[in-house]
This record gives sequence, C-alpha cells and structure tokens, in this order.
Amino acid sequence: MRIEKLRAEHVLAVELQQAQAVTAGLIDRRYAEELASYEKSVGWAVVDGDTTLACGGIIEAWPGRALSWALFSDEALRRFRHVHRLVLGVLRDAPWRRIEMDVDAAHTAGIRWAERLGFVAEGVRRKYTTDGRDVVLYARVK
Repeated sequence: MRIEKLRAEHVLAVELQQAQAVTAGLIDRRYAEELASYEKSVGWAVVDGDTTLACGGIIEAWPGRALSWALFSDEALRRFRHVHRLVLGVLRDAPWRRIEMDVDAAHTAGIRWAERLGFVAEGVRRKYTTDGRDVVLYARVK
C-alpha cells in the first residue's frame, strides 16, 4: 500500500463504499480533473498495486479557509487505521486555519471519523444534497 499525489484517475477508480454510493453518479471526468488540479490544494490517493482504495483532499476556498473531501472503498475501510494516520498527518501539516467537512447526517461512521480527526459539528445543512439529504457541517480550527 502506498500514497500517491492525487490524479483524476484515482477519483474515478475508487469503488465507493455503500454510504457514499449516491456520490458516484455525480463524479464525471471533468469533476475528477478539477479535484486533482486545484492550485491551492492538497490531494492524496491510497493505492495498493493497481487499485485505488481511497482518495481525498483539501481545497482552499480563500486564504485561511479550506474544504475537505474524501472517497473510500470497502477495502479502505478494512485498512482504516493506515488511512486515518495519513489524514491526521495531512491535517496537521495543512496551512489553513479553518478546514470544513460535510458529513451525511445519517452516516454515523463518517460522523465518528470527523470527530476523531478533531472536527467539531457546527450545524445541520437541511436538504443539502442533490437528493435532499441533510449533512452536518464540521470544522477543524487551528
């Protein structure tokens, strides 16, 4: 298992866990290329052989504030400890004083992970997703 700099192919290759499956239809090549090419961002992929297990990133919204995202396969969840340590390192080294994350309000494992990463819930964004689900806005502030 290794860490690679994010490329569009990583984003497109992750076989998403069930909790993120609704996202699959929203990610096309153009969107994947945008995620991988933001100038002021950090992007990573966890790869085993030729298989992308997970990927994610932090994208600057404006100086001092950034938005985070992550995509996980079931296999990445089975190896979660390694991925968690990687993300903690990325967050520790990130230059932004505020990093935000949206988590589906029904995704209890995602909520637990956000909190383990040091994010604090700030509120619920009602009917926020394209299919009308609620998400919880989390922020990690230095």
